Amino acid sequence: MRTYKLLAFLLFLATTQSAFAQKCKFDTEKKDDFTNENVRSSKFKVGDFFYSWWILIEQKGPKYYMTIQSATTGKIDDIIPKGAKVMLKLDNGKIVSYTLSEDCVPNHNVINAGTSNPTITSTWLPKGELSKEDMTALSQAELVVIRMNIGGKDFDSPKPSGKEAKKIMQSAGCFLAE
Repeated sequence: MRTYKLLAFLLFLATTQSAFAQKCKFDTEKKDDFTNENVRSSKFKVGDFFYSWWILIEQKGPKYYMTIQSATTGKIDDIIPKGAKVMLKLDNGKIVSYTLSEDCVPNHNVINAGTSNPTITSTWLPKGELSKEDMTALSQAELVVIRMNIGGKDFDSPKPSGKEAKKIMQSAGCFLAE
């Protein structure tokens, strides 16, 4: 009887670990051909169909990076300068931030160009390095909102759904697990 309990426990443990391992899927996972370092990335959408931002989390070797794709309607030429901070507020009250490693120049697109009502959008892709402590904080609490300052004005991301926030939190934990 004791053997069956032990086998049942081991089977449960193996199934649990297997289920956890399945949650750790990356959009990209490979070895760099030149450095042989681990290169992984995952992309997440925050918001709905009409207003959304994208988050890209990357890892190259021991370093972590984040890029936020944000957009707004209208032609805005403001650059987010090198050294500016992008802040992420977590549901436990902590603020995680990263500093831009270079100037972030907006990209402009015209939507519905051949119609009587074309729309111009401005898009930014600010990128910076996250510390291991920041990744740990992201793995321990759900994202509430992202804020960046463009041209002296604060822009907040759409609020992530519970499902989106949970996926980001779980993914941060996956990046930390090696």
